[in-house]
Amino acid sequence: MKLTYRNLFTDKNKIDYSVVKNGSSQFLCLQGKKTAESRIKKAYMCASFFYPELKEHFPEPISFNSGDENNLCTALFSYSESGFLTDFLSVVPREWQYATGRKLGRILKEMHSVSLTKSQNDKAVSRHERFMENLAEYISALPHFKNDKYALEALSQRFDNFGVFRTVMRYGSLNHGKVLITRDSSLIMLPSYTFGPGDACEDFAMLEFETAGLYPLFCAGVVDGYFSGVIPSVFWTRFALYCAMYSLWKSGKIASKSKDMFIKMQQNVDRIRDDFSDFQKPIPKWYSVAELKTIKAKARKL
Repeated sequence: MKLTYRNLFTDKNKIDYSVVKNGSSQFLCLQGKKTAESRIKKAYMCASFFYPELKEHFPEPISFNSGDENNLCTALFSYSESGFLTDFLSVVPREWQYATGRKLGRILKEMHSVSLTKSQNDKAVSRHERFMENLAEYISALPHFKNDKYALEALSQRFDNFGVFRTVMRYGSLNHGKVLITRDSSLIMLPSYTFGPGDACEDFAMLEFETAGLYPLFCAGVVDGYFSGVIPSVFWTRFALYCAMYSLWKSGKIASKSKDMFIKMQQNVDRIRDDFSDFQKPIPKWYSVAELKTIKAKARKL
């Protein structure tokens, strides 16, 4: 039987995402050199964890190969014909962006509802406890950003109350680029090699970090889809603190790679700080703008 390959993309860690066709069957293939083995294996574990509970939204894990004669590692998954959510969001009306965000929010709620073992729950708590070390790393070893005092003040003043909102299995690095969309507008999550036990707010903080600057209404939809009702005030405060932390520590780690990345991350830091009004308000501007009410009404008619 003849095999055909169609490359979807290659990510920043040089892992190839391809569609492999074998007769009438199609598969998603993640492949990279031996140095990427741990990431590819983690992606396989991610699908293995979430697929049993979310069969409509995760590819089925089929096989993992730790290395062949060409020193390549491969993970194989089921594949449904789909396109990139990024392309979809860039062309649809704003109410569609919001409505699609609601879909992702409902999926994220299902993901966060998968039960943890005691060991996984303990790891989620210990991960949160290490965030003070991350803040110390930014202060002592990473590039500093202009106007970082606002995030530092917010964290130092509130750190004693910076507890875990909800222990879950995080998707990890959640953003619009990690999602596929089918012809009937169903969403499929790409396997994540940064998944693991943690706080639910971390997935939202990654959306702020990676997506809110491009598609703020999409992010508002994710929040509404996740909570589908009254949003707890404690969520907003923990979410804002995670965003403050990520704006310094995560941005700093990326900025340390090059001068160009520092400039890019400074812009991201400025945007996140502005979203939270110099971290004086826990609810980001993209969730409190007047336009959102109008967009919600339009989305309900879709």
